[in-house]
Amino acid sequence: MELKLLEDFLCLSDTRNFSRAAELRHITQSTLSKRIRQLENWVGATLIDRSSYPVELTPQGVAMVPQAREIVSMFQGMRTGMRCFDTPPENAVSIGAMHTLRVTFLPEWRRRMEAQTGPWAVTPVGSPAAYAQTLRHFRNGETDLLLTYVHPSVAMGLDPNAYEALSLGRENVLPLSAPANDGTPLHRLETGEPVRFLSYGTSSFFAQALATLLNDRPLALNVTASNAMSLGLQSLAKVGAGVAWVPESLAQEDLASGALVVAGGPEWFLRVEIGLFRRRERARPIIEKIWRAASAELDARASVPLVRLRQT
Repeated sequence: MELKLLEDFLCLSDTRNFSRAAELRHITQSTLSKRIRQLENWVGATLIDRSSYPVELTPQGVAMVPQAREIVSMFQGMRTGMRCFDTPPENAVSIGAMHTLRVTFLPEWRRRMEAQTGPWAVTPVGSPAAYAQTLRHFRNGETDLLLTYVHPSVAMGLDPNAYEALSLGRENVLPLSAPANDGTPLHRLETGEPVRFLSYGTSSFFAQALATLLNDRPLALNVTASNAMSLGLQSLAKVGAGVAWVPESLAQEDLASGALVVAGGPEWFLRVEIGLFRRRERARPIIEKIWRAASAELDARASVPLVRLRQT
């Protein structure tokens, strides 16, 4: 059994969409389908319920997810540890990034930075990792830079004496629903009825950040599905499964097309910052160049500093 089969399975588990998962894995949809079948044959159980849309995991698939994540994480950690003995190429940069930012923010930001620094190569860091794992990789020195959303209610465990940060921007995370026939939200907030809620679970970044908003503005929530990734919840919201809070940059095409509509007023928007982090110790020249370029861009925009780092 090849490791890539588990990585395919985890990507499909997160997105609940064969087409999107194939795109993220850089393979065709038919190849992804064959690999998932190959994994199911190897474990001797059906992992994916293909009769539903978005696709759902079978009970065996649900049980396999944490085990698969542990195995993939262990092998990636071993590979990263071995690479620590190698001297990286001068222009190689490893960036630990939240999945949404890797898709929506990083490509264009990298293009702007390279216009000032010259081209640099992004070192692969494996399949999308959980928020806590991405932080751990950065703290362990396995990535040069950390690109992440930041919210005052989510502690990052980064000592401000050891790390520094830049605020690259801000974004709204919107409560979204599929539209009803008249174009209004199929599921809306503040109707007095329990809200069908598409949850981030309990430990992801958005789960922690949303907890503050929902505690301050209580709602009767009926959790209908959980997924730690925004893309997975977005797919569920599009088929009418409930309300999901999704970063605006990720949902902009669906909002423009009318596939999703905002389910509540601005008081229900979660506002987050986009933060770039590095260690304060002297870094390789390419990292210094990128940091100076990012700082110069912010100076040109008269940006304010990032909120103070919280240690706990």
